[in-house]
Amino acid sequence: MPGITYTLTIGSAPALPKVIDAVQAIDIDASIQEASTLRLRLGLPQTITGDWGVLAGDPFRPLVPVGVRIQTGSRVPEALINGYVTHQEVVFGAEPGGTYLDVTGMDATLLMNLQERVTPWPSMPDSAVAATIFGQHNLIPKVQPTIPVLVEPEGTQIQRGTDIRYLRWLARRNGFECYVQPEPLSGLDTGHFEPRSLVGVPEAVISVNLGEDTNVWDFTVRYDMVRPTSAIAATLDVPTKAPQPALAPLSTQVPLGLEPALARVLPPPVVRPTGSGLTRAADLQFATQAIVDRSSWAVIASGSVGPDVGVLRPGGIVNVRGAGRVFNGSYYVTRVQHQIRSDGYLQRFEAERNAVTMTGAELFAAVGGGSTCLSS
Repeated sequence: MPGITYTLTIGSAPALPKVIDAVQAIDIDASIQEASTLRLRLGLPQTITGDWGVLAGDPFRPLVPVGVRIQTGSRVPEALINGYVTHQEVVFGAEPGGTYLDVTGMDATLLMNLQERVTPWPSMPDSAVAATIFGQHNLIPKVQPTIPVLVEPEGTQIQRGTDIRYLRWLARRNGFECYVQPEPLSGLDTGHFEPRSLVGVPEAVISVNLGEDTNVWDFTVRYDMVRPTSAIAATLDVPTKAPQPALAPLSTQVPLGLEPALARVLPPPVVRPTGSGLTRAADLQFATQAIVDRSSWAVIASGSVGPDVGVLRPGGIVNVRGAGRVFNGSYYVTRVQHQIRSDGYLQRFEAERNAVTMTGAELFAAVGGGSTCLSS
């Protein structure tokens, strides 16, 4: 199993040696569906003055930046999270050495959720709004272009609420993901406002029950068979005053298997969304299609791996083998929980799929690392 090292920064500077020495555990929960979080546990020995270890220096003040990088084996160090301190909890143990400090932080979406705003965005497409808001928070925008929803004099989009809540609402109606994640090498935070990227080389190959090639401790697949749905909506197209339908019988996203999840449900479920507030038929079609695309991610896998596969990241693809014909294939990673301890490194991942059965085009080379058998 490759060795691991990590780097901790506090206030954009390397943590002091006494802080590093006090670290007992680091837990990072990285996700594309909600804010990524960080938790540090530090031991607190009592000092000769009666104070408690690093707590005496008060390094973890409100919203102080805290970052973590990790290096597995000989690979280049990768940024896992840039967080901001939100919470402290000190547990004073009765036994010597039983006192510790838990520090919790959240990614940059925390800063985007501190102030509610009422802001007009006249004649601007959702993508331009997203790029502007990300730029205001010093994030590198990674944005998929969209068309304007309202153009003067028809009306003006009005933001009512915090920046991140508004962006996630815009993303949802476009069928996009909206999240913040550091670029692995530079460590600079990137704001994502884009559909799922479903093509490219997989980050890792997960081998299940394959003897010496097994590289996962546990692996579970959950298939919600009646989750996929089609959708039908109707609206009055304001410019033409004509009724316009919006039909979405199938998902338009690339299926990660031979049989798309919705195509397997006969007869297909149908939902009829209302109250969208959209005045153009084309905009309603986008929103209706987004409902269908989201529903098709009905196959959810989870498992635990070590550093052998490299560092997994939400938003990437992993290929699974050894789970049988139906569940082998490509999965889109949505969540990774990193657990860093003095005695090792564990990654608990969740990944989704919008289809079943292999396509035959999957790559099962050990892209992320070796295929050492893991044992508990």
